[in-house]
This record gives sequence, structure tokens and C-alpha cells, in this order.
Amino acid sequence: MRAICLIASLTLKETIRRRLWVASLLASLAVVGFVFVAKMGASVRAHDPIVQSVVPRITLILGLDVVKFFGSVMAMTLASGAIALEIERGMLYAVLYKPVHRYQVVLGKWVGVLVFALVNTLFWTVLLYVSVRVMMGKSYLETWRAPLVVLLYPVLFGTLTLFFSTFASMGLTIALSIISAGVAWSEKPMREFGIVFDIDTLMNIANNVRWIVPMNHLRRWVLEEMMVIVPERMLASQRFQAFENPPSGWEIGYVFGYIAVVLALAVLVFGKRDV
Repeated sequence: MRAICLIASLTLKETIRRRLWVASLLASLAVVGFVFVAKMGASVRAHDPIVQSVVPRITLILGLDVVKFFGSVMAMTLASGAIALEIERGMLYAVLYKPVHRYQVVLGKWVGVLVFALVNTLFWTVLLYVSVRVMMGKSYLETWRAPLVVLLYPVLFGTLTLFFSTFASMGLTIALSIISAGVAWSEKPMREFGIVFDIDTLMNIANNVRWIVPMNHLRRWVLEEMMVIVPERMLASQRFQAFENPPSGWEIGYVFGYIAVVLALAVLVFGKRDV
């Protein structure tokens, strides 16, 4: 346990040394700027009660999408070089020659990457809620469970990218991570097109894709928790019709199981790798 904590600490120090806190700061400004732009747009029709009621809700819903994106990209960026880059630079050899097991290296890197990514994601989420409250005068604390699900995005993509990093070069790791994210994202548009044009083939593909990278299990849970503030007009849109069936508890269980299996594979693959 001590070795895992030490490697996690070194990973965090390396993250700070690489000045990734600058990216965190820029993302924070983007979150605040997003809310500010929405506020300026709503101020054009300041006397329209419908606009003043709907815009803060849409801002929060779409703002969580922004936070999910930043959190996932942050985790993927950190995890892509956690092992692969250090092997390419020869920095990991010094660690492996010490009395440290390889599984401790993987777990330490995993903890270090996720601590930084989760802290940032949580900060951006709080910043989003505070910005909506300060700029728009609206609080939606009844949606507090949605941010908890949002925190699973960096865990999912960070773990998957770390797994790729155990056997691929950094360039290939980044490519595989982007492909995985693209596969996960494709389920939503395929499902929407399948509904609009009544194409069963697209619906079947979408149903199978969501098991490969279970991002959309999380998306459905976020939408379910945000339904209490979704404007009625938005409920008729394809964005919500595509996820009309409420998620079940076992789907979150599948996500946790998926993360555990991928992490176990990362430990197994790195343990067998000839470094």
C-alpha cells in the first residue's frame, strides 16, 4: 500500500511539473464563460418569464456535458502517458528495478491520474452550479445526484486509457482512446437516427455499441437525475426520446464491473510485458 501511495504521489508531482494545472485553469474559465454567455443571451429577453425560467435549466444541463467532456479529456491525457511515455523516456526502469511489484506501479499510476482528474471534475461541477446561482439566481440542488454520476466519466476513460498505455506506445494509446470515445459517442446519434427514420438496423447497432464502452449508461443516468428540471419542450426532442426508458441499477453496476475488469487487465498485461 505504501508503494502505491508513493507512486501516486510521484504521478501527481509529475502532473504539476508538466503544468497541467494551466489546462485546468483554462477549463474553469471556459465553464464560467459558458454560463456568462448564456446569461447574456437570456438578458436580451429579460422580461420574458419563459426564457428566464428555461435558460438556466438548459445552461446547467449543457454545462454538465461540458464538465463531462473536460473531465474525460483530462483523465485520458494524463493516463495516456502514465506508463507508455515513461517507458519511452526510460524513466520507468528506475522504478521497476526497485523492490516494487508491477501491479503496484499500475495501481499507483491509476490512483494518481484519477485523483487529479476527479478533483478537477468536482471543482468544475461546483463552479458550474455556483456560476448558475450567482449569474442567473437559480439553484437546482435537487439534481445533486447527477454530478456524482458525472464523476464516473473520468474514471471510465482514465482506466481504459491506462490499460492501452500498458501495451502500446503513447501515440497509439492516444489513438485507441480517441477511437474508444468515438465508439461510445456514436451510440447516441445512431439511436436518434434510428428513431427518426425508423431504421431497426441502426437501433440494433446502437444497442450493441453501448456495451463496448458503457459511456451511455452514465449519460442516461445523468439525464434521469436532471429530468426534474428539464423544460417540457425539451422532453419532446430526440435528445430525450432516445433515452425514454429509465436506467436501471444494474447498468451502473455494469459500469463499475467494466472499470474493475479493465483495471485488472491493465495489471495483468503490464505484469506480462517485457519492459
